[in-house]
Amino acid sequence: MNNPLFVLQFCLFVLTFIVGTTNASAVHDNNGEVTVEIKYKGKKYIGKPIAWDGKDMVLLRRDGRVAILPAKSEADIKQVDDEFLPMSRSMIRKNLIKEFGSRYQVSVTQNFIVVHPVGSSTKWAQPFETLYQRFRQYFTTRKITVDNPEFPMVAVVLQTRGEFDRFLKSYHDYHKDILGYYSPRSNRIITFDQSAGQSKDQSWFFNAGTIIHEATHQTAFNTGIHSRFGPVPRWISEGLAMMFEAPGVNNSNFYSRQSKRINRDRLIALKYYYQKNKVDGRWMDMISSDHLFRKDPTLAYAMAWGMTFYLAETQPRNYIRFLKHDAKRADFAAYDRSDRRKDFAKYFGANMTDLEARINDFITNLEIPET
Repeated sequence: MNNPLFVLQFCLFVLTFIVGTTNASAVHDNNGEVTVEIKYKGKKYIGKPIAWDGKDMVLLRRDGRVAILPAKSEADIKQVDDEFLPMSRSMIRKNLIKEFGSRYQVSVTQNFIVVHPVGSSTKWAQPFETLYQRFRQYFTTRKITVDNPEFPMVAVVLQTRGEFDRFLKSYHDYHKDILGYYSPRSNRIITFDQSAGQSKDQSWFFNAGTIIHEATHQTAFNTGIHSRFGPVPRWISEGLAMMFEAPGVNNSNFYSRQSKRINRDRLIALKYYYQKNKVDGRWMDMISSDHLFRKDPTLAYAMAWGMTFYLAETQPRNYIRFLKHDAKRADFAAYDRSDRRKDFAKYFGANMTDLEARINDFITNLEIPET
């Protein structure tokens, strides 16, 4: 339960730029849907400006990635179109083939472009699409709007752990034991085949948890359930992703019992931390800031799942209303501890002592599902 491999870390990309009120207006005509070009170190970057502080510009590129580029004046910015059109799926696929080479295959589904070891696209690409469709069903049945992704969602499944480690060392700071990574900045999932040495029949078991977790992140940030450029509290995004790991959540048509909606590993961890007296009094800390994820990530993940599962099971309408409210927060806006507490209290009450007692009773009465 303390094994850090349980921690499928989501490294939230936090931008610190404040959209300018004067300089930014020159490139934000047509509600910001213009396309501009910025040259940097001999390379042209083309995309939609989404934030500019007069020194640096945040550019949403046509393939869905984000670039942060020096732009100190309007002279550094060239408007090339009065609208913004995402890159075609075929062009993104072509670029990925060039990037990853002949050792990999690039498969396309309705909503994903998946880079994977050469082999069946049914094995590697279809699970992402399946999760997406189940994700949509979960929220549409709860009367929450699920937007269509603006860009095809890119997932990369590398062949080995070593290749994954080397890739991420040059890509972003990361914990050495993570199994998968979704970056709002690149809008990509990066993971690896965890089934080395296992039979073909077992391969899905070894990869399913990571794929479901990271694809839930990616889908939530691309369909408006979370704001991709807003300050989403980490317990909200991680709690949702961990909740979706359970088959009774991501495949409720087949698994209807509550026991199948329980994330077994997280429940084991949370019960352990209750026994060690490490949970009581810390719920508000998790709600108020992301500090616990840095200080004690395994505890933070267990608590984030516990809070999310409790709210979804016992107060489903308020939980959905809370998610809707969180997704509407302005891009790049500050979100301090006080505001996080106020928003939580608005939907679930301000009496944390009472809430902690109810969560404790709820978790205590949950039985650990059989494997």
